[in-house]
Amino acid sequence: MASVQELIREVQSIKASSDQLANMVGAANTSLATQSSSIAHLVQGSRTGQDAVMALSVASRSLSAAASSIKALSRSCDDCIRDLSS
Repeated sequence: MASVQELIREVQSIKASSDQLANMVGAANTSLATQSSSIAHLVQGSRTGQDAVMALSVASRSLSAAASSIKALSRSCDDCIRDLSS
């Protein structure tokens, strides 16, 4: 059976990974939003182009939701570490 300190180390590792992943997903979301804006200007007047921009917008919202969920995981890890430490 794992000791409390081992559990804390594992949860800290999960937190570190989730923090890195949240940053990566956030950066991808920012990049996608920037590219979507650029593409929107290029395809004005094109129905299929606007459809593509809408698809990018949906993807961007999905990335934003994923980043929020990952940040929630990080906060849960903080709570867990605090509970294990007390």
